[in-house]
Amino acid sequence: MSQARDAETTKRKIMDAAEDVFLEKGMGRSALSEISRKAGVTKSLIHHHFGSKEGLWREVKVRRFSAYAQQQMAMLEDASPSVDLLRDSLALYFRFLRDNPQIIRVLAWIFLEKEPHDDACMNLDRQLLNAGVAKLRQGQENGRLRDDLDPRIILFVFMALAQHWFHDRDHMRAHFTDLGGDVDELYLKQATSIFLHGVSKERT
Repeated sequence: MSQARDAETTKRKIMDAAEDVFLEKGMGRSALSEISRKAGVTKSLIHHHFGSKEGLWREVKVRRFSAYAQQQMAMLEDASPSVDLLRDSLALYFRFLRDNPQIIRVLAWIFLEKEPHDDACMNLDRQLLNAGVAKLRQGQENGRLRDDLDPRIILFVFMALAQHWFHDRDHMRAHFTDLGGDVDELYLKQATSIFLHGVSKERT
């Protein structure tokens, strides 16, 4: 194995171990000594690759979030502002959270520990939010989306619909035992319908 490939393997082992520890305890309560034991490396090697515990936490977050961020940004850049874009974006975000259950805990720790605004993962999130708001405003300006709603609130409702399901899914599943099939996809379908069309038969 080449030296570069060996270094990448070591970094991946460290990040895998760090992710387990960080997700259990949060960054503030995690110790590099525990991460080093779990990864089977020395603390000095962690410092060599990541600089500090904070640097390691930044890399863990970016690794988890960047794949989704790239897909969503590409969708925002390529698609015209419309209800279809909202529907496709919600499905993308929902399935990303479903397929990466650790990200819910990553998000929880980010909010609990009040990450700095210059954090790399927060910068990715900010870029997505700004692009999403801009696209929603375009849809409002061209008459394809309601213009009486603040696009920032539309976006936060969008995120809440996806995130809360995975925060509370086990509790909610107890109420859906008679439905059978894929409850995640059922929720996505009906939550999307509520988000895009509401529940009232009357126009307000």
